[in-house]
Amino acid sequence: MTIAEYKQPSLIPSDHEMAVFKVMAQQAVASKMYRGIGDEAGVMMIMLTARELGVPCMQALNGSINIIQGKVELSARLMNALMRRAGISITEKEMNPKSCTLQGRRPNGDVMSASYTIEEAQKAGLIKAGGGWMKNPQDMLFARAISRLARRIAPDIIGGCYVEGEIQDALNVHVEPITENYEPEEKVTTTMLLTKFPEEDHEIIKEYLDLFCKHFGKSMDEAIEVCYNEPLIIEKIGKFKAKRAKHENTS
Repeated sequence: MTIAEYKQPSLIPSDHEMAVFKVMAQQAVASKMYRGIGDEAGVMMIMLTARELGVPCMQALNGSINIIQGKVELSARLMNALMRRAGISITEKEMNPKSCTLQGRRPNGDVMSASYTIEEAQKAGLIKAGGGWMKNPQDMLFARAISRLARRIAPDIIGGCYVEGEIQDALNVHVEPITENYEPEEKVTTTMLLTKFPEEDHEIIKEYLDLFCKHFGKSMDEAIEVCYNEPLIIEKIGKFKAKRAKHENTS
């Protein structure tokens, strides 16, 4: 069953369903692959929550659903999928390292928007040294914005669920938050990388980036950032250029 094929189940699981869930929970615990979830009862709670939401059990156990102190957290990806399954279209109105604004439209025409900003995260004490907010601000902003949008336009779909990180952030009081004015790191661009090299090498750099992506399975943005921060990148490009020239001379 996929999320798109979901049909509302009965409110109470049948004896057969409970027996199947129990066996699955026992196997999951015995595999030792889900230690972070807890014991058999913890696994059962996640599977029962997944049943109510119409999410495949293994997808739920593999990070889409978590239960923390009795409260349900959904991954941003799952929350997004549940709303789209219900026919809600979601549009990014703004997305950058400082702010994310999403607009949702229900099939009946209702339209609502929700935003979340770095400033809000900073005031809430969410930005911590080495944390996700500093490493991936746009992903974190999207997660909070999708959660806020879901509560406004789709409370009948997500119920009292939270998005990943919300409960954990509220409980994580041991790490000192960054309260100074926080500026997300500027995204490294191709232009920034090319400024390290003479103009005649720019095409070589682009070719190197393409090969880097294919060889390491990276996106172009990831390749650019890695190469930009590589101390020996000028030397490596020089070797690549020489190897390419040698190949051209022998062909």
